[in-house]
Amino acid sequence: MDMWLASGAFAHRPGAVRTGGVWHPQGAFVREVAASDMSVLVAGACRAGAREIIDTAAAVCEGRFEAASLMDGSYWLVVHDAARRRTVVSGDLAEVRAVFYARTPQGPVWATRADLLAELTGASPDLDMLAAQIAVGTAEHWPDRSVWRGVSRVAGGTVLVLDGGVAKTVDARPTHRVGSIEEGAAGVGEALWRATQAHARSAGGRVSADLSGGLDSSTAVVAAASVADVLAVTYAGPLADAEDTRLAGRVAEYVGAEHHLSAGATATTGHFTHWPEVAPYAPVLAVSSHPLDLDYLPPARDVSAVHLTGHGGDVVLESSSAAYTAMAQAGERRRAGREATEHARRVNAAPGPLLKGIREAARGRPQALERAADQVANGQVDAALRLWSWCAVGPATRWLTDLGRQRVAGLLAESAHTVGAQEAGEWDDWAALRYNGAAVRDSAPLFAHLGVNPVSPYLDNEVVRACLAIPAAERRRSGAYKPLLAAARPDLPSWLTDRRTKGSFSPLLHAGLSRNHYGLQPLVEQSPLVRCGLFDARRVQLDLAAAAGGVGRAPIPAVEMFLITTWWLKYGLPVQRPAADRAGAAC
Repeated sequence: MDMWLASGAFAHRPGAVRTGGVWHPQGAFVREVAASDMSVLVAGACRAGAREIIDTAAAVCEGRFEAASLMDGSYWLVVHDAARRRTVVSGDLAEVRAVFYARTPQGPVWATRADLLAELTGASPDLDMLAAQIAVGTAEHWPDRSVWRGVSRVAGGTVLVLDGGVAKTVDARPTHRVGSIEEGAAGVGEALWRATQAHARSAGGRVSADLSGGLDSSTAVVAAASVADVLAVTYAGPLADAEDTRLAGRVAEYVGAEHHLSAGATATTGHFTHWPEVAPYAPVLAVSSHPLDLDYLPPARDVSAVHLTGHGGDVVLESSSAAYTAMAQAGERRRAGREATEHARRVNAAPGPLLKGIREAARGRPQALERAADQVANGQVDAALRLWSWCAVGPATRWLTDLGRQRVAGLLAESAHTVGAQEAGEWDDWAALRYNGAAVRDSAPLFAHLGVNPVSPYLDNEVVRACLAIPAAERRRSGAYKPLLAAARPDLPSWLTDRRTKGSFSPLLHAGLSRNHYGLQPLVEQSPLVRCGLFDARRVQLDLAAAAGGVGRAPIPAVEMFLITTWWLKYGLPVQRPAADRAGAAC
């Protein structure tokens, strides 16, 4: 079912019904609980009972908004406080269950899908925002913006408060902290097993699952196998990592799972070989990897109500090298230096430039964003060797026209002041978490068309809370790969947790770009991003050709996202109006 919720000044859609003042599709499973002067609606995968829901809602009514995410699962919570004439709407921490809102002459309106509000308000795609995502590689510098003009986003970890006809967002991220992996590991292990097994049980005794051979999907399969029969699917084509395939087989044998390995040919599984038949809610990487999904997922089609994945495990179990900047920000410069030097030794790099980059980043986010805005405005690329930066001004920014540089630089400068100072490790944790949650959310129509409903226990509230309670600087340790997992689940076999590497699907991306290069060229020329004057088609074409030929250091992730975004704008928009109208409004 195409699940959504909406309320406020919302014109209901055909076939929709209303529960507790909230519109939703007919037949959708929602729970309404009423007590005293409040009414509560819960939808999604909420594993709390009525008493816990009432207690949670009461805390929210008292202004303790952090309580909204304290129940297990991934869900939407709508609390109407009649005494205060206030409504609070919350999604989950990872933003898999998202909330968006818009302002209309009739008052604020909110929905769990941005395209529904775009349809209601006549909003156009925000080409400036999309161009910025491509050029600097992230949307998290603008956590309150969606890909539609005038449709605002409620970022994961915040709640929407509707009070007296005014809509505002409030930070509601968990504040509980522990000092080390050792202190937090038991809670993480218990939360991960509880979430995974709850998903498996919801499938009714038999559950399908991704099993790539990496730690995250393998752990999910091990956890699920103790409460359900598992049917596992693995891509094992010619460009798959051999060690991944071997380990996937060993995990399946270890738990007694039914195991299907695909042997897809490079010609049919390379990225961009086939475009999806349905549209995602926003540009998302699953569009380019759709041929891979077509290849290995068929055995899982309609097997169970949910399909387990390891998506998001990288984010919550470990942190990025932003952790080193966080150490320096906290005054632990010697520790940051030791960690960075050890990293440099492992990758055979000189530590000096890495240490310089950490010192610069530790000066703070506003300064870094202002510098990035200047670089973009002046057409400069940051060529310095860095472990991590607040904003990577890389080769893709050279695609921008004068107009494009002006627009993207303006967005960066605005973000420097509106988002402001942040602790690097925490900022990057939440940026990555929301990015992964959005990938699950926005790609849902693609996977529904393939007959699977992916869920990731790593992105459920209880797992996110337990993992992010451990600081980023603790979850990343030199020479260790996801040390939190082994500490959290010492019952996992050592041959699994001792693994230090993970294969990549990059060979499929390279193969797809190489094989489909000439067919992709017209997409560049026809792109609304080009026709609106934001990108220079010739520069994009040069990097597309370089990526396809394996020449130089083309910004391949940006090439991939440019093509995906263009396809979505031209062929996949959920809100369909004449193309000229859409492009004109967006420009």
